[in-house]
Amino acid sequence: MRLIHISEVNPGLKVAKPIYDSKLSLLVQKDTSLTSQLIEKLKSIDIRHVYVEDEISEGIILEPMIADVLKLQAITMMKQLYELQDSISSEKSKQVREDHIRSLRRIIDDIITEIYDQYDKKYYSTELLGAEMYHYDHAVEVMILSVLIGKKMGIDRERLIKLGMGAILADIGKSKVPPEILNKKGKLEPEEFEVMKKHVEYGYDMLKELVELSPLSRQIILLHHEKLDGSGYPNGFNGDQIPLLVRIVTICDIFSAIVSDRTYNNRISVDVAIEILRTAAPLKLDGDIINYMLQIVDIYPPGTLVELSTGILGIVVTNNASAPTRPILRIFTESGNEDVDLMKDLTLFIKKVIPKLPQ
Repeated sequence: MRLIHISEVNPGLKVAKPIYDSKLSLLVQKDTSLTSQLIEKLKSIDIRHVYVEDEISEGIILEPMIADVLKLQAITMMKQLYELQDSISSEKSKQVREDHIRSLRRIIDDIITEIYDQYDKKYYSTELLGAEMYHYDHAVEVMILSVLIGKKMGIDRERLIKLGMGAILADIGKSKVPPEILNKKGKLEPEEFEVMKKHVEYGYDMLKELVELSPLSRQIILLHHEKLDGSGYPNGFNGDQIPLLVRIVTICDIFSAIVSDRTYNNRISVDVAIEILRTAAPLKLDGDIINYMLQIVDIYPPGTLVELSTGILGIVVTNNASAPTRPILRIFTESGNEDVDLMKDLTLFIKKVIPKLPQ
């Protein structure tokens, strides 16, 4: 199994993981053989990546840390919360929000249980939806990453739940940002960016009266765009003025945005995303937290295509837990495919991730 861009998909390829539409209804079942018509339909709803079974990825297994059904429950809850914003002022809406927050907390508690049960696994994002669902999916990804880092840092379970709640709701205020700004392709104009920056205050105001949401979670919502050098917003806090839980979510928010498909941008690889974060430390981002992120994310998930230092191409079969940059690869040579463990062949190293094999 491997993840490929929709432009690489040809009729006859078999889908290896289910695909869902914007209503979170099952669109394509696992093991479906794709037709030209179905491929065009996927493109029309902005599905950019699909898991497939093909010859070069035969036998490669992707086992996500968080079950897809649990992740979809969290995404569904976030979609519903976004859609509630129009009637926020009414007392009925406030009660509905309390109920949603309570349900969301239960889901996060279930996700934390899965994390505790699978502590030995590295995390990688699973693609289930199109880019138009980015904001809901992103919220869930930021929550999972934040909780994973928090657990690795030794944060207790009750604080992990508060961290997760703040992380998943950090961008809820974007539901009040005009769509033409929120989904604009290209760089925002200065006045548009000022509107975008208001989302942290919108989110805080939307949820500040809810008794089901802790002060720690609300603090994350308001402050997750602050930077250590004082260049962030809304308050321009710096250094120790920015709490630890906020710093965690800030890094996870940036990381998830970089490695995700968005309506206005395409993803980049995890290894490059990590380097981007590193360049921002220690001036803007907490370098210690980035180091913890390196311990919990799968830099080269199974199915990733790579180019080696020798110029040879290969695909990641599985990872070595103790050495995340030295996985087991299936390399492609003129004499055929061969599995190579980079922990045993120290003359080879991964040069870069490649989006697809040359024709």
